[in-house]
Amino acid sequence: MKSPVYHINRSLSLKLCLGILFCAVIVFIVSLGFLFERSRRMVKQEALAHASHVLENIALRVSGHLDEVEIATENIEWLVMENLEPDSLFNYARRVVEQNPGVNGCSITMEPDFFPQYGRNFSVYSLRDHDSIISVFEKPYNYYEKVWYKAPRAKNQACWVDPYNDYNEDALSSPVMIASYCKPLKTDEGDFVGVIATDLSIKWLSQTISAEKPYPNAYYLMLGADGHYFVHPNRVKLIKESIFTSVDAHEHQDIITLGHEMTSGKKGNMSVNIDGEPCIVIYQPLKGTQWSIAVVCPEDEITSSYSKMAYFLVPILIVGLLLMLVICWKVIKHFIRPLDQLAQQSRYITDGHYDKPLPPSTRDDVVGDLQNSFISMQQSINEHISDIKRLNEETEQRNNELQAANTLIEDADRRKASFIHDVSIQIRTPLNIIAGFMQVLRETYSVLPKEEISSFTEMMKQNTATIHRMANMIFDVSRLDSQQKLDVTKDVAIFPVVQEAINTFHEKETDEEVSFNFTTDLVEDYTIHTNRLYLLRVLRELLLNAKKFSSEKKVNFIVEVKDGMLRFIVEDKGEGIAQAEREHIFAPFVKLDNFSEGLGLGLGLAEHNARMLGGNLLLDPTYTEGARFILEIPNN
Repeated sequence: MKSPVYHINRSLSLKLCLGILFCAVIVFIVSLGFLFERSRRMVKQEALAHASHVLENIALRVSGHLDEVEIATENIEWLVMENLEPDSLFNYARRVVEQNPGVNGCSITMEPDFFPQYGRNFSVYSLRDHDSIISVFEKPYNYYEKVWYKAPRAKNQACWVDPYNDYNEDALSSPVMIASYCKPLKTDEGDFVGVIATDLSIKWLSQTISAEKPYPNAYYLMLGADGHYFVHPNRVKLIKESIFTSVDAHEHQDIITLGHEMTSGKKGNMSVNIDGEPCIVIYQPLKGTQWSIAVVCPEDEITSSYSKMAYFLVPILIVGLLLMLVICWKVIKHFIRPLDQLAQQSRYITDGHYDKPLPPSTRDDVVGDLQNSFISMQQSINEHISDIKRLNEETEQRNNELQAANTLIEDADRRKASFIHDVSIQIRTPLNIIAGFMQVLRETYSVLPKEEISSFTEMMKQNTATIHRMANMIFDVSRLDSQQKLDVTKDVAIFPVVQEAINTFHEKETDEEVSFNFTTDLVEDYTIHTNRLYLLRVLRELLLNAKKFSSEKKVNFIVEVKDGMLRFIVEDKGEGIAQAEREHIFAPFVKLDNFSEGLGLGLGLAEHNARMLGGNLLLDPTYTEGARFILEIPNN
């Protein structure tokens, strides 16, 4: 008898049915897991919303009680200040307790020696004792060192103080822990004369807070400014322990974090493990105080309704999967034929999907053999196509590289020819001028007036300087790629360098006179550490360039200190530089105007020299009235 595994391996319908069932199980598990998780989040969110709503109500209720105490204290203050008499103060303290059922007690304490007939100390105190009220002139004790007296006096304003034990030996004291709202008494001139302290019973406050719970096992916490408990179901922790000292900081980092959140006055919720039980704590500050209130809800209570759903859904899921198995097996056996899968696999190759390999088959039937044969054929075709694609990509890449290299060569040839042509013209012109003047001087020197001889020699001098400048530029360009370093440690006086550059500007002749304006806020002996020669070269180039291209014949030169840098600003009035040409202006051998004087080296060398000085040369893109170049070098 053949095993069930054999029948399954030989039966396409059973394989498909089991495969479908397996996929369905995965889908169901993933879907139900997703739904369960979503449901759990929704249940948790609703529970948090409910607990937060309850906490809001409790906080409002507590804030209402606190407001009643504050209002009662505020209302009695003006009466106290109007009638600063011992008997009146006695009656006022009693009236506060009588008229406000939520008030546990009230004291009015005056500054030392305020009423000399009573000695140094004077304080009246009224205390609620069940259904009666006890009022006394307190016996002398050092109440000036009590927190309810020191805090408002130091802050010079009304405030709540954390709960404390009011016990004083041989004096009327509250039998329960109290928190006090303390308000300083001040005259119209602002002089401090005493304190009104209105007390609230912590026991009564705890009972008020615990009256409403969002869940049966939920409970409330209330922390003071320093994290001490003054509302907690465990009375041992009250006042004596804080949220920071009652647990091990290494083992319960979550509780320590919760304490920091609450004492910093924040509002929110947090998952915390308390006594080995996962809980969710919702917390918020109490308005007008440095206290924080929280409700602790065990997570198992929050998610109890959600957990019950699993008992109903798991049996339904099992029954549904079994029914699906039977139905799928009958439907597949009747309708599916083995050749359908083979036809579908064949269409992949027919449609040209050579790069989508088919999974190999481990079947012993004919379909398995055919499928593996198709796989081998597909792999062979795919390898040939991949080789062809790779060859085409390599060929295209080589063509692109050759085209780019050819473009660079053509551009280099063009620049070389243009540069040689410009050098020939730019040098030949001053040489012709010098040669012409020399011939005139040689032939007519004896008859020429001294003024003309002086003019000729000046022209020869200028053209000689032009040739010298071009020769220096060509020499400097030849060294651009060398690792040259400048000595920028010498003291350089700025004004002589600037003046020499300005003199060069004025010596350069043009067809029309150019207006020049120089401004600076530097002192005359201003000195920095830099290289004088290279700084002068950059300034000369910028000024001569501005003079050459200022179509409105106006050049401004500004020297200033800004952001720790010494800035030289040269701006001309004219057409400026087109946006498309701005990225090329500092490249060597580039001339924006082929008919203008120059070799196309000046700005490139100036920018290079600026970097050699440790600074930068840039074109201001915000300037629209011409061109503005800014040279920045370190101001040290």
